[in-house]
Amino acid sequence: MRSPRPPRLSPTALQEAAPPPRLAVRAWWPVAVLVVAGLLVLAWVDGGEEPLRPIAEDVALPEQGQ
Repeated sequence: MRSPRPPRLSPTALQEAAPPPRLAVRAWWPVAVLVVAGLLVLAWVDGGEEPLRPIAEDVALPEQGQ
């Protein structure tokens, strides 16, 4: 004999809220690929390189006592 209650009712006879829809893997992987590609392009364009500049400075040497 089947139960007369609908299957989505809780023991308190209140209808349970449906769980929020979850994003499928197919939905977020293109976004992840675009983010990674954007970071790689940014790193390639910036390069992190600066022009070389001389770092020569005068150094005070102790006098030799003779």
